[in-house]
Order: sequence, then structure tokens, then C-alpha cells
Amino acid sequence: MKARRTLEPLALFLLISGICAVIMVPYILNSTAFILGWDMRTIYASNFENLRTMLMQWKTEGVLPFWSWVSFLGNDFYSSKLFYFNDFWEYFFAFTSLSYTDAILWMTYLRFLTAGFSFYAYARRQKYSTFACLTGSLLWCFSAYLLQIMRDPFFASFITFLPLYFLAIDRYLEENRHGFYIFMVFFMFFNSYYLFYMTSLFTIVYFLWKYSAIHGSLKGFLKPALKLIGFYAIGFLLSGVIVVPEILNVLHNSRVGERSMVLVYESLVPYLEYLSALFTPVSMVAYRGTAISDLYLWNTPNHQIMAAYVWAGSLTAFLVPQLVRNQNERRRTLAVLIFASVVSLVPICSSIMHGFSEPSYRWTANLTFMLVAMILPYLEDLNRLDISLQKIMTWVVPGLLAVTPVLFAWLLDISFQDIAEDCLLLWICAAIALCIGLALQCRKKSLLFILSIAELSFVSYFTYYGNPTQSAYTSEDINRVAHALGEKNEFMNWTLELDETNETSFYRIYVDPAQVYWNFGTNYNLDENIPGLMIYDSTYLASTNDLVLLDPENVIDYLPWTFDIQNPDIMTLVSTKYAVVGEGCASPFRSSEKVGSYAGYDVYLNKDYINLGKTYTDIETYEEYDSQHSQEITEKVICHAEDLSEIQPLLGTSETTCTSAVTIGNSLYAQLDTEEDGFAVLSVPYDEGWHVTVNGTEVKTYEVNGGLTGLAVSAGSNEIQMTFTPQGLKKGAVLSLLGVLLAALTAIVDLRRAHRS
Repeated sequence: MKARRTLEPLALFLLISGICAVIMVPYILNSTAFILGWDMRTIYASNFENLRTMLMQWKTEGVLPFWSWVSFLGNDFYSSKLFYFNDFWEYFFAFTSLSYTDAILWMTYLRFLTAGFSFYAYARRQKYSTFACLTGSLLWCFSAYLLQIMRDPFFASFITFLPLYFLAIDRYLEENRHGFYIFMVFFMFFNSYYLFYMTSLFTIVYFLWKYSAIHGSLKGFLKPALKLIGFYAIGFLLSGVIVVPEILNVLHNSRVGERSMVLVYESLVPYLEYLSALFTPVSMVAYRGTAISDLYLWNTPNHQIMAAYVWAGSLTAFLVPQLVRNQNERRRTLAVLIFASVVSLVPICSSIMHGFSEPSYRWTANLTFMLVAMILPYLEDLNRLDISLQKIMTWVVPGLLAVTPVLFAWLLDISFQDIAEDCLLLWICAAIALCIGLALQCRKKSLLFILSIAELSFVSYFTYYGNPTQSAYTSEDINRVAHALGEKNEFMNWTLELDETNETSFYRIYVDPAQVYWNFGTNYNLDENIPGLMIYDSTYLASTNDLVLLDPENVIDYLPWTFDIQNPDIMTLVSTKYAVVGEGCASPFRSSEKVGSYAGYDVYLNKDYINLGKTYTDIETYEEYDSQHSQEITEKVICHAEDLSEIQPLLGTSETTCTSAVTIGNSLYAQLDTEEDGFAVLSVPYDEGWHVTVNGTEVKTYEVNGGLTGLAVSAGSNEIQMTFTPQGLKKGAVLSLLGVLLAALTAIVDLRRAHRS
């Protein structure tokens, strides 16, 4: 028995690696880019390069990665991008020279391994058999949720560790050990406060289910629940230095607060998704890019793509009904399913579960885990099966899987001919499910294991390389578009040769997204370290909301959190000096001249270029501003009404531009000489994290002209210095220190109790 147990981890490693090979080897053999879907191509790959840039700068220059000058007009990298990068795999590979297409392949493999071994640790602690541990781990590891979420790496990392979090709750309930729980709360908050919010709410469900399973009822649950809440608070405090700046940064984001205050979805699709989630491998069809995807995918009015992810192999579909049939498990199982149904099917509830944002099924990772955990006793002992029920379900589950796509197409008025080819995939899955059902009837564990591996491998292949949307680009194409303007820093170094004053100038570059990046995305300037005018960023700086007020039609691209500045006046306002366009294409500036050619593209100089900023002589409020006359933004201060009375007396009678401006890490140094006191607008995004001094004296800053930084200057020479520290970093550090003290105190109390006993 001991020898078998020692071989289990090796067996699990080989099994996960084998199914991962089914997923990944076709990409390697066919030189296809492992770039899975729109977000990975347009945001994650470029964000990874920005992370690499910031970390290498930290390593070589000792500059902390607080502010990124190339993330749109500038962004609080620490507070906003850690939302994507609280994952040690990202940090490890960021220090390598691997291209993203190679790095993401390895990271995805390691995430699958992490998911499998996390669940194995959960099941192994319950002393389940080899069959139950390995099968449960594979069902979780290659569930529809995990297969689907690997397209979103910064979500995937959190989900892979989910079983360890629930394992920590088990240890607390069964052994009264809370140290691991405190650590897991800290770790999960660090990994993704966004997803952990959902898991925190679901913790109530899991705690009550587990407590009643241990004690046979809920009697006396309140005291351990309150203690657990206290340990949760300590874990949160420990994460303060990371989480507090992140939360403060996103509070004013346009995606926060867009909740659905309705009780019914506008479409049938979310209901159909949920009803079919247990037995349909939706990861294989939802993002296929064909008509069948419309049966399992819905775009909410707030642009949230919804797909149900629960499927965890046919074994889960067969065994969950057994839980409902079992008298001892019935009440607990029904309570979980009723909770899940209410949250999923009532938009306002789903919105609350999604952090008071648009409704989403992202929280259902917790449900997927819990269902697999709940069926472990049946995987352990097939004699628990109600054979009469299983004989019925053997035909019901495959039948539903085969029939529902046809029924859904009829309900949604989609032609069967349009989905027939893709239906074949689901019908093959139905045939495999039938075989698994028959093997369950016969209680053949070896056959069940083989059939389950075959099923997971089939679904995994067609979720990835067998899906046309997931294998559409060669590695060569992806690398070519990401480096259309050369390797990192290459183009910016070239611009230094165009004008010797560029060494002491602050300037941005307009890059035509259609001609240069072929509309592949709006983030490729991050790959090349070019301060550009485009971004797809769900955690953008809050001051960008004011930028949209200047000309929404020529600032916002296809989503409210994608930006592409096309207005020539805004380009000038934000210190855009050069434009890169297709050969023979027109310049985007009002006044310009061609100054060169680079990599086959024309390069234009903006004759109206402003070096960082200048003083203004006139002012108006946003209420008075008319976006049809956007040329005013370089002639007048545009301010919020509440700031008008403070700013107006600061205006001078002449305009003066900065003579020099240099950025070094998290700081900016500029020189502005004026003959009189005045008010200057600098093309640096406003943020409360900036500490600004003029001639060594701290000055007040204002959010003006589309979220830029305004400040008073004095007659004479003004040496302006701006230094950035993320808002909330110090407060978060204090909370973390408090968390450390409380964690140490609980450890001391535990040691004393142990000593006395």
C-alpha cells in the first residue's frame, strides 16, 4: 500500500502531462502560436512584455515597478497591472528570454500540473483511494472551467490553487488548525482579489456543507464560523500592501457598478447554458467561432461574455444525481444546487457575486470544485451506487448531451445545418458518456479510468488545437505583428537620431493600428516599449474617464475600456511628436511633415508638438466645453466646475512651453521658464500617487484637460519634479504589518495552548 501511495504523484504527473501533450504537441509540431483567443492576443501577451520591461528595469536600475510610461498615456503599473500578474509563473518566465508564444505554453502546462496536484492534496488528505484521488484530480484539472480559463492566464492561476484554499477550511474544521487557512487567504488575495471576492462569498456555502457533513447538523456552527472570519481578516490584512492599492485604483473604473438590476436575462442563452452545464463540455463549443457557439455563449449589454463552465467529465454528471438520491446527502446537495441556481439564473444575484459588476459565471469555478469533491465518496466506493438510478442515468445523460444542441438551436432559431458539423463532436462525447455509464453500472474501475482519460483527452484536444479559433495563427505571424517596429526600444532609439533635442523631450508616438498592426490589437506598443496612444486595459487609470469627455468617438475604440486616440488635437495635447503610418498614407496631424521612413512605414513630425506641457491664459469648465471644437483643449484649461474658482486666479497672460523634460523610472524632471506667475498643464495623467514639487516646494495638482495634471508655476525658472508612489501603498503596508503582528500573536497563543496540553 505504501509503495502504491508513493507512486501516486508520479502517476498523476504522467497522466496530466499526457493529456497536456494532446493539447500542446500539435501546436509545437505545426509551428502554431499558443495564443488562445482575442484577449490573450490583444492584452496578455503585451502586458507580459510590459511586466518584463518593468522587472528588468527594477533588476538593472533598482527602480521599483510603480509607474509605466508606455501603458497608454501612463499608468500605475503596481496597482493596475498586478491585477494581471500576481502569479509567480509570470515572474519566473519574465526573467527569461523566451517569446510569449513559448512562455505561455510552458506556463499553461505548469498551471495544469498545479491544478491537478492541488486537488490531489485535497483528496489525499481525506485518505481516499488511488482511483478516487487520481480520477478526481483529472476531472477537476481538465474540467470545462479549467480548460476554458487557461485562455485567461491571470484568472487561471487563481483557479489552479482553489482546492488548497478549501483544504485549509477542512483542516480548520477537523483539526482546529488555522495557520494554513490564514496563509491561503493571504495567498488567494495576493493572487486575485477579484476572484477571491467570489470565492469568499462561496466560502459560506462550503463551510456550512462541510460542517454539516462532519457533525451531522448545523448545531453549534456559529462559534467556529466567527473564529474563521477572524482568521480570514488576518489573512486579508497580510495582503494589504498588495490589495489596498489595487482596490483603490479600480474603484473609479467604468466597469465597477455596472450591475444588472433586473431579475430576468434578456436572452434564453444563459438559462440554456446553466441547464446544460453539468453534462455538456462547453469549453469545446462555446468559443468555436461557429453557429454552435451562439447556443452556449452570450454577450451581455455590458460587454461581458457569459459561458457556463461546470462540466467535469461524464462521471460528475452521472454521480451528482446519486447525491440527490442518497438520503444522507440529499439536503446538503440540494442546498448547494439551489444556491447555485439562484445566483446563476437571477441577474442581480449574479451581478452581486461578480463584485457588483455585470453578471458573470466566473464564480462557478467554486461550484465545479465542490461537485467533484462531493462525488469523491462514490469514486471511492462504487458499491454506494444506486444501480436502478444509474441504469436510468446511463441513457439520460448521453441522451441529453445528444439532443440539447438540436433543441437549443430550435429555441434560438438557428438552422440545424449550421451546427450539424459541430454537433458531431458532442455526439461523440455522448457515445463516450454512454460507455462510461455502462462501466459505472458494472462497477469496472479500470475501464472507467481509461474511458475518462479518453473523454478528457478528446474534449481537451477540441477545446484547443481542434478549435479553429484557438489555432488560427502561426508563431511567425504573431511575432511579426508584435515586432512590426522592431525589437524592444529599437524604434524609440531610432527617433533619437531624428532630432538631437529628443534626448531632453517628452513625446509620444501615434501608430496606425490598421496599417502597422493590421488591427490585430491595440497593445503592441508595450512589446516595443513605445509610449503610444492605444490600449486595451480593463484596469486603466481612473483619470482616463475625463479624457473620454474630450471626444468619446475618437478616444474609445470597440469597448468602453479600449482606447485609441484619433483626434489630432488630443494627440497634440498629450505631446505626440511622431506618427507612424502605412507607406503613402496621410498624416493624422493637423500640421505635419514627413521626416523619414522606418521598416517600410512613413514617419511624420507633428509641427504643433508640445514638449510635455505649457502655460495657459484662458479657462472653461467641462460643462462649457464642446467636443466639436476640440482645438480649444490646447488653448484653454478645461476643468471641473468645483476647481474653477481656484485655478482661474492662477492663469497668466502669456503661453510658455517646457524647455526640457526627462523621465527616469517613477520620476519626471522638467524645466519651464516664464516671465510671470501662471498655470501649466502637463501631459502626465493625473493620479493622487504623484508627489509634485516646483523648485523644491510641494504644490497642489489639479485634474484638468481630460485627466492630465495641472499646477501653478512662478515667474522665472521652474524646476518641476514629479515622483510616483502608488496610492494606498503606505496604508496597505501598515495593514500588512498589523496582519503579521496578529498572525504572530495567534501562533504564540497556539504554542502556549499546545505546551499546556
